[in-house]
Amino acid sequence: MTISQNTIPKGWSVKQIGDLLNFERPDNYIVESESYNQKNNIPVLTANKSFILGYTNEDFGIYKNIPAIIFDDFTTDSKFVDFPFKVKSSAIKILKSKEENYDLRFVYELMKSINFQIANHKRHYISQYQYLEVKMPPIAEQKKIAEILSTVDEEIHKTSEIIAQTENLKNGISKHLFTRGVGHDKFQKTKIGDIPKEWNFLKMKDICTVSQGLQIPISKRFKDPGENRYKYITLKNIKEDTYEYIESPKESVICKKDDVLMTRTGNTGVVVTDVEGVFHNNFFLIDFDRKRIDRNYLVYYLRGEPIKKLLLERAGTTTIPDLNHGAFYGIHFLLPDLTEQRKISDILSSIDNKILFNKEMRAKLTDLKKGLMQDLLSGNKRVKV
Repeated sequence: MTISQNTIPKGWSVKQIGDLLNFERPDNYIVESESYNQKNNIPVLTANKSFILGYTNEDFGIYKNIPAIIFDDFTTDSKFVDFPFKVKSSAIKILKSKEENYDLRFVYELMKSINFQIANHKRHYISQYQYLEVKMPPIAEQKKIAEILSTVDEEIHKTSEIIAQTENLKNGISKHLFTRGVGHDKFQKTKIGDIPKEWNFLKMKDICTVSQGLQIPISKRFKDPGENRYKYITLKNIKEDTYEYIESPKESVICKKDDVLMTRTGNTGVVVTDVEGVFHNNFFLIDFDRKRIDRNYLVYYLRGEPIKKLLLERAGTTTIPDLNHGAFYGIHFLLPDLTEQRKISDILSSIDNKILFNKEMRAKLTDLKKGLMQDLLSGNKRVKV
C-alpha cells in the first residue's frame, strides 16, 4: 500500500523496507546437530514465538555481526538480536541496516507494527515484504523513539522473568506441600513415597464421584441469552469469552460457580472453576464431600504436576486422549485434615495472587507499548531530540 504524502510528518520521508535493510541468507549459521543442552553457550534461534530453541556446543558458524534482525520468510515474524547466535531454519533471513542513517532497532519496531497479510505458505521477503513502504524520521528521532520503546520492552521482559520465577517457585513449593505437608516430622511409606503419618492415602473413588456433561447439537444452541437459557461451557468459549446458550437443560448437566470441572478428552486434565452453565461432554464434574475436602485444596492437588502427568498417562496416547471414569477413580488422593488443607491452599493462593498481579502489570505495559507505537511510529506525536 502506497503512503499518502499528506500523512507524512514534516521532516520525515517514505522508504521501502528494502531501502533500509540488507539481507543475508543463513546458510553459514545453521546448526548441524539438534542435541541442545542448557549447559552449552550458543543459542539456536527462531524468529517465531519460542525464539530460543536451545543451546548448542558448536563453536563454528556463529553469527557475531550484532545487532541484527532475524526474519522468518514464511511467517514474517521477526526478532531483534544483540548476542551471538546460530539458527535452525534456512527460512530465516538476517537483516542489517544499509547505512548509519537507519537505526536498526527503530526499523525493527516499524516491522513489528506492519500488518502483513499472509495468503500462502511461501517466502515473502524478496517478492513482497521488502517493497512495503514505511515512514522514516531523521536519525536522531529514530534513536529517541527506539530508546523509548526499548525501555518499555525491558520492563515487559523483567516482568515476564518475575512471572516465570514465581511460577517455578510455586511448582517447587507445591511439590513440597503435597508430599511433606505443613509442620510434620513423622512420615509413613506409601506407593508414591513418604507422606505425613497423619494423612490418609486414598483413591479418587473414595472422595468423589464424576459425571459427564452434554454434547449439544449446533442446531439446539442459541446465540443470545434468554429465559431458562444457560451458558454452554467449553474450553474454547472460556478462552475466547464468547458463549452460546442452551435452553431448559437437565439439572444434572448444570454446574455452579463453586463446582470443579476437569477436561477428560483432548486436552485432558485442565481444571476449570468459577463458571456456571451447561458443561460440555468433554468435562467431568467432580462431586466431592465438602465436609472433608476443601475445594481449593482439591483444585491445587489436581493442577499439581505429578497428578497432571498421571492424568495424561491414564488418558492414553491415542489420537484423542480420553480419560474414562475408572482411570480417574484409580488415581491416588492425599488427604490431610481440613485445617491443613486450607493452610496449603492459602499458601499456594498467595503465590497465585503475586503471579496474577505481575500478569496484569505485563498486560498494562503491553498496552502502553502498543499505544506508543501507534503514536510515535506514525508521527502523530513527536519526540524532542
